[in-house]
Amino acid sequence: MSGDVESELASFHRFVADALQHGRGDVSPEEAIDLWRSQCPAESDFEETVSAVQEALQDMENGDRGVAFEQFDRDFRQRHKLG
Repeated sequence: MSGDVESELASFHRFVADALQHGRGDVSPEEAIDLWRSQCPAESDFEETVSAVQEALQDMENGDRGVAFEQFDRDFRQRHKLG
């Protein structure tokens, strides 16, 4: 087993143990995994997010203001037939 996998499993084990110790035994294993992933993102996910934010900030510095929310909302609703 690689060190990354062992580290990830150990982190999940600590997360579940802490949840059980603090009265969170009411979640299913699938819910526990979802909670853990949302609260403890993988290092690669974190790096991708930081990179995307840095790129967006650079775009803003270069004058790109993106799309107004109202326009995005209209396009999104049309694309997904949400009315």
